[in-house]
Amino acid sequence: MADEFEVIVVGGGTAGLTAALAARHEGASVALVEREERIGGDCTFYGCVPSKALIEIAQTVFDARRLAAGGILESVPAPSFAQVAARRDAVVAEVARDERDERFTAAGIEIVRGRAQFSGEHELDVSGRALRGRRFVIATGSEPAVPPLPGLETVPFLSNRSVFALVELPRRLLVLGGGAIGLELAQAFHRLGSDVSVVELLERLLPGEEPEAGELAAEVLHGEGVRLLLGAEARSVRREGDEVVLETGAGTLRGDVLLVAAGRRGTAEQLRLEEIGVRCEHGYVQIDEGCRTTARHVFAAGDVTGGLQFTHVASHQGSVAGRNAAGGRAKRDERVVPWITFLDPEIARVGLTETQARARHRNVRIATYPMNRVDRARVAGRPAGFVKLVTRRRPLLGWAGGGELVGAQIVGPRAGELIQECALAMRTRAFAGRLTQTIHAYPAMSLAVQQAAAQLFPLGRVLAERGENSGSPAD
Repeated sequence: MADEFEVIVVGGGTAGLTAALAARHEGASVALVEREERIGGDCTFYGCVPSKALIEIAQTVFDARRLAAGGILESVPAPSFAQVAARRDAVVAEVARDERDERFTAAGIEIVRGRAQFSGEHELDVSGRALRGRRFVIATGSEPAVPPLPGLETVPFLSNRSVFALVELPRRLLVLGGGAIGLELAQAFHRLGSDVSVVELLERLLPGEEPEAGELAAEVLHGEGVRLLLGAEARSVRREGDEVVLETGAGTLRGDVLLVAAGRRGTAEQLRLEEIGVRCEHGYVQIDEGCRTTARHVFAAGDVTGGLQFTHVASHQGSVAGRNAAGGRAKRDERVVPWITFLDPEIARVGLTETQARARHRNVRIATYPMNRVDRARVAGRPAGFVKLVTRRRPLLGWAGGGELVGAQIVGPRAGELIQECALAMRTRAFAGRLTQTIHAYPAMSLAVQQAAAQLFPLGRVLAERGENSGSPAD
């Protein structure tokens, strides 16, 4: 006989954990199904947490070398990758403590381990155990996409699921894919001592960002010594002794380890969802504004929905899906979603690019400001980057107050923190001029946003030319 629950959540990553807690908070009886031994998902064990731990260590090593090059330090010893790996694993373990089973069982959520498949409209088979649910939340995430590269099936390669298990530094690392994951790891491993080559099919890096951001990323990585092959098709890969040999349209690359970072794919087909009326496409589930699928009793959240694949989006969707599965009427709101590529310099974005804004709105204005004119960036010796604000003419109000901010791109130190001010302005539909009217502390890095917004006004442009760092040109 099947165990019965009001809500069954499938997947124990960010979206699933949030959904389970949200449904339980609404008073529903909840089961959380997870196939892995640990709950927490990719973000905790194979993504955000270990990658940022690695990046932070690599940044510290790089900064120390800069000081040594400037004569401030006498020398910088080579980092011990065994110690780097130990620190990485310790950080993961520390974060994972917040996601232990006990936290969720104490909240009244039953955790069921095993692989899940639907055996009926309201029935789930979990490795032989029958569960029956009134409503379901699918939160099984995504997995690394494996490109149809001839020879790849015969060559051991790394993905984000395995790269953070390394305990020895690759001497020569080949990276297939010039997106955020590939570039973050390429820069980090190079700074820790690997010889790194990146192969990207497109002509530029980070095509989802403003072109200037991708160009600057390429310039910085090339300057640090990362080999970039852009517009290069990977044609085949093979193993020759201890070497990985990658044939590309731009030549032959030889390395010791191959990291495949060529995108993600959905996991919905593993559950037999289409048999119960849930429409799926390429492994992803379609949802409406309430996170409901095409089957009214089934909701979905997180990467498995195929939208913006970020932990913060998964958490937002998980809350909506869990509340609605328990009978609520919440709606997801993803109009303003910031994201960050954790390179050095950081690349942060929210809203529309200039090209997207010009296609959507008739009247658009652009304000830019270079980081090399921001005093804090100068003091830190990190002048690479810029702030770019995209505004549109407001209906009825026109360009009063500088118009409405509809997009921002920030490249530079702490860009991931700076972008939040722009996100808040967009969320509240504030006049763009509020960004420059607000007094910013000197010499904080956030002055970059104020100075960029000042470019929307004649007085602001004059003050910028004079090198002034404060004032309210929007008044």
